[in-house]
Amino acid sequence: MNSFLGRPYLDLYSPTADEQYAVNVVKLPGGIKKTLFLLEIPEDGVSKLLSSKESLAPCDIAIFVYDSSDESSWKRATELLMDVAGDGEDTGYEVPCLIVAAKDDLDSFPMAIQNSTRVSQDKGIEAPIPISSKLSDFNNIFRRIVNAAEHPHLSIPETKSGRSRKQ
Repeated sequence: MNSFLGRPYLDLYSPTADEQYAVNVVKLPGGIKKTLFLLEIPEDGVSKLLSSKESLAPCDIAIFVYDSSDESSWKRATELLMDVAGDGEDTGYEVPCLIVAAKDDLDSFPMAIQNSTRVSQDKGIEAPIPISSKLSDFNNIFRRIVNAAEHPHLSIPETKSGRSRKQ
């Protein structure tokens, strides 16, 4: 969120305790400008959010950020992804999703590439997008968020039950 607002990287980490908002303009090729509104939800706030049947209705995209050097962070991000995907299928408010691998400047956990490839292929979404706030390497993440929101059909994850229903 801080990088989106143009704030400098800080080594001091503090986990998100409350929802945070950020709004900024994303410049796209051809001089097009889009306003991107981000809402950061603390990990423990996701279940509260999903407790309302229409909670995903106003959501254009869900982004799951994990620490690429920490396997437990990856596991939790994929659990939350599945919660949102399942809720979307159950309520009819399916949301495109992106996974962001933060701290790309650190060594990844041992099975990171295999796990992320498997999950991405299994769910039918893009592989995690590596970024490093410390190195100011954002891999066009904000443009990619806008693109996924504009083309939602390319990033909606499927669960096993969702595939079964379609068949």
